[in-house]
Amino acid sequence: MSAKIVHIALVGAGFMGENHLRNLISLPDVEVIGIFDSDFAKSKSLAEKYQVPLAKKLPDLMKAADAAVICVPTMAHYAVAVEAIQQRCHVFVEKPFTHRLEEAQSLCQMASHYGVHIQVGHVERFHPVIQTLLQSVRYEQLVMGEFYRYVPLKKRIDADVCLTLMVHDLDHVLHIADRMKVSPTDLSATGQVVHPQEMNQGKVDNAQVHLSFTSSFHVTIHAVRAGSLRKREIILTETDRTWVADLLNHRLDLYTRSHRFSDSIQCRTVLTPTSSPLLEEIKHFIQTVQTDRPPAVSQMDGFRVMKLVEQIQSEMGKRSEPK
Repeated sequence: MSAKIVHIALVGAGFMGENHLRNLISLPDVEVIGIFDSDFAKSKSLAEKYQVPLAKKLPDLMKAADAAVICVPTMAHYAVAVEAIQQRCHVFVEKPFTHRLEEAQSLCQMASHYGVHIQVGHVERFHPVIQTLLQSVRYEQLVMGEFYRYVPLKKRIDADVCLTLMVHDLDHVLHIADRMKVSPTDLSATGQVVHPQEMNQGKVDNAQVHLSFTSSFHVTIHAVRAGSLRKREIILTETDRTWVADLLNHRLDLYTRSHRFSDSIQCRTVLTPTSSPLLEEIKHFIQTVQTDRPPAVSQMDGFRVMKLVEQIQSEMGKRSEPK
């Protein structure tokens, strides 16, 4: 029996919109029934390039769709998602889930009321290095996590580094904590505004966060969009082993010692599958629509990340207040 054809509305004709479109049209059980963007010229150009229909009115597009893929600027996530949910469309929305916590909470309530699923675009959940790491680590011996994300800012942006970069790592941290069956207890955070106002609207560019949990597990997170270094690295330390995941270079290394008092350290590169995280992510969303099963990265995952973002932003705000 062939799989149900899923009719997709694509909202947003920018960089991520095109990336998702390229993957969507490669799937045999997907039909992109229209592209909409508030910039009509952009959506027209993309529709012509990929030979898919152009939508002129968002409400009409949503009425005809089974699901919506939303790739608009963060400030517009909420309004577009509301339009989709009210038409009982399942929703894929790029990260961050929303711009504000109360928007995330409202979408969670609406999804429950209308009986639809929301998948949040924390694409690294589908990265083969991350998946191999989380399948291999010994959670009962995990004592420390370090997360480094350095992406130099190269365009004007209207959100701080917590929303643009750190959300990936916050999602990883909460996912790991769930597997360990622990919860955050204490949080400290500092932030810096580095770039000029016309680049970042005065938003924080660099942030450091420390989290402790209801166990001996501690986490530090660095998110940096100043400077000129590109880096996406996760270090997970067990009592006697260390995992180093280099996401940019698709590499996972395991460091071990023969015993605790040994000076000899062995490093082994762990083989990981080769796959496209973005393609696997969108395939998972299509399966969610077809099976009516909750996605791996649900609206509640997005809400929890947004709640943590708000706590971090509040803590950074306290530290920047004059004394």
